[in-house]
Amino acid sequence: MKFSCVAITGASSGIGRAIALRLANEGIPVALFARNKENLDKVAEEIKHLNSEARVLVFTGDVRNRESVVAYFEECRKSMGEVDVFVNNAGIAVKKSLVEMEPEQVQDLIDTNFSGSVWSIYYAMRTFVKNKKGTLINISSTSVLKNASKVPLYKATKLGVLGLVQALEEEYLTSKDIKVINILPGPTLTDLDPARAKVADKANLISPDDISHWVWMALQSPSTCKISNIVLRNTGQF
Repeated sequence: MKFSCVAITGASSGIGRAIALRLANEGIPVALFARNKENLDKVAEEIKHLNSEARVLVFTGDVRNRESVVAYFEECRKSMGEVDVFVNNAGIAVKKSLVEMEPEQVQDLIDTNFSGSVWSIYYAMRTFVKNKKGTLINISSTSVLKNASKVPLYKATKLGVLGLVQALEEEYLTSKDIKVINILPGPTLTDLDPARAKVADKANLISPDDISHWVWMALQSPSTCKISNIVLRNTGQF
């Protein structure tokens, strides 16, 4: 299966980094998007170490800024070809009750997780519809499936994006070459929650590499049936 360009937001660490490494190792061109250029460059170096012939685009931007998202897709098109897979992964978390959060934290979480996702998905889907093909992979969270009282606003933003993704899935269900896939990981060993990364036993958490495996499997799914949701639950105590 040949892809022109896989665009990945939040690609400088964690799940986004793991997905970029896995796909690039499979020979797929990847376009990395995040705010931290230093970390993006490190991921690009890792990719080249794995596959010296890999095509990698590094784009420093911010999903909170719509113009930045527009520039990213334009740069992908110019440097790599049309984006035919978009991985909506950028996100932040604040482990506080709503009333404990500062107003700036509230706004930042909404702008990153919800607004940033909506604009990113908007431009990706416009590209897919124009080209009559493409795959949207949304990295969600099992927090949308259960009580998440410790991260209420995080859950709310993820639920909002989930609603959009589910509606898009139904809208394009009969379009065989446009796929909408939602992946819901449980507790994962990333720096999204630094406290967790320091104290948790790795064996009790999902590895970002495991998530990248399922992204790769989803991309290889046949057009005769569509993957809707992939729920990944951690097997350890956490």
